Amino acid sequence: MQDYPQYRSQQKLIHWLSAVLVILAFLLIMFKIILSHFLGGMPNIYLLHKSIGVLVFIVTIWRIKVIIQYGIPDVLDKHQRLQRILSKSTQGFIYIFLLIVPLSGYLMSSRLLNVFGLVSIPAIDMPNEFYLFFHSTHLISSYLLAVLILVHILGALYHYFWLKDKVLQSMLAK
Repeated sequence: MQDYPQYRSQQKLIHWLSAVLVILAFLLIMFKIILSHFLGGMPNIYLLHKSIGVLVFIVTIWRIKVIIQYGIPDVLDKHQRLQRILSKSTQGFIYIFLLIVPLSGYLMSSRLLNVFGLVSIPAIDMPNEFYLFFHSTHLISSYLLAVLILVHILGALYHYFWLKDKVLQSMLAK
C-alpha cells in the first residue's frame, strides 16, 4: 500500500515524454555534425530538431491543461516553506521555458516550418531585427532551461538520497 501522493499516470507520461523530447532535441543539435552523416545531412537534423520542438510545445500545452484540470499532488513537506517555493518556482520556470524555447525557435526562422514532413507551418514575415531577437531568445532560454532541468534533477536526487522521502517515487511508475 502506498503512503505517499502519486502523480496521475497521464502526468507521469507527459513528464517523461517531455524529458525524452527535450533530450532528443538537445542531442540532435549538440551532435549535429556526427548525426548528419547518419540522418541524411544537416537539413534532416534541423527538420527533426524543429519537429521535436513543435512536439515539446504541444506536450507542454497538454501538460498545463492537465495541471489545470487535475492539479498536482502535494508531495513536499508542508513545513519546508523555502523548499516548496524553490520547487514550485523551478517547475514553473521550466514550463515557461518549455514554451519559450520552441516558440522562439519557430519565430527565429524566416522559413516555412515543416513538421516531420507532414504538416507545414508558414513563416511569419518580420523585420530582420525581430529574427535576430528571437534567435538570441532561443539560445539564452535554451541554456536557462538546461540549468533549470539540472536543478530539477538535482532536487529529485536530493530528496531520494539525502532526505529519503518519496518525492521522486511520486513521479515513477507504481
